[in-house]
Amino acid sequence: MKIWTKLMFHGGIALPITYLDQIDHYIQFLHVQRKSHSIDFHLHQGCEIYFLLQGDVKYFVEKTVYPLQFGDLIITNQHEIHKPSFSSDVVYERITIEFDPLIAAQYQTEDFNPLSCFYDRPIGTRNKLSLTSNDSAALLSLFMKYDALKNHPSLGNAVMKMGCFMEIMVHINRLFQEQKITDQGLDLHHKLSPVLDYIEMHLGEDLSLDQLEKQFFINKYYLIKLFKKYTGNTIHEYIIYKRISLAKKLLAEGSSVTEACMISGFNDYTSFLRMFKKKVGILPRDYQKNYLG
Repeated sequence: MKIWTKLMFHGGIALPITYLDQIDHYIQFLHVQRKSHSIDFHLHQGCEIYFLLQGDVKYFVEKTVYPLQFGDLIITNQHEIHKPSFSSDVVYERITIEFDPLIAAQYQTEDFNPLSCFYDRPIGTRNKLSLTSNDSAALLSLFMKYDALKNHPSLGNAVMKMGCFMEIMVHINRLFQEQKITDQGLDLHHKLSPVLDYIEMHLGEDLSLDQLEKQFFINKYYLIKLFKKYTGNTIHEYIIYKRISLAKKLLAEGSSVTEACMISGFNDYTSFLRMFKKKVGILPRDYQKNYLG
């Protein structure tokens, strides 16, 4: 049976809650082990939990770089640009859970909001949770339980997976509340930080390399090299994702597709549609329809 409810979430919009028997569509669990490889900036349609098992990894979220070790968690929502980068080619192993926030929001109570650690903080802050050995072991046990339920389904499997997922969410929120308010991240190069701040504040304006060169009196080729060194990607790709992130936010708030296109700095409507579909997976109008219901 499809459950419907009104949620005080993103402006209190009435939104549908998903079918429990389609849980694998709304909660995507991945346990991956492979050689280190290049990964581009990206955004998800929902939230992500990232748990590092092994690898020489630094994790970039918005304007912060987090050095990671076994047992560290990274949490992001659909508006936060992120990517891992690798300092060597050692084996890379991680667990991720990508999920639709609505499936967690239906379990909100008066004293607990499972989405608090994902949204009750400024964008691009407090993304890293450093765990004690006991907390890492407890969380890893829950991840392995979910993995087993996914790979060996039996009677009541969807209910069991949902219960395990919510136990993970409670655990992560508790860890988030207990940790000190610190980013625990590395500062970017002193010449990059003001550039990224400027990009954040001027997404609807000219952000060409020539304009950034004039604004910051920095050679554009040196800027390209510097950004690539510290993030592993191009500054052009970063700007595109920042604009896509802003467009998603505007669409979620009810702006028209044309307004989202222009305000976020995509001056060509056709290019905006193509780029949004490429990066998000669906067209802007479909994204808005799915979001607002």
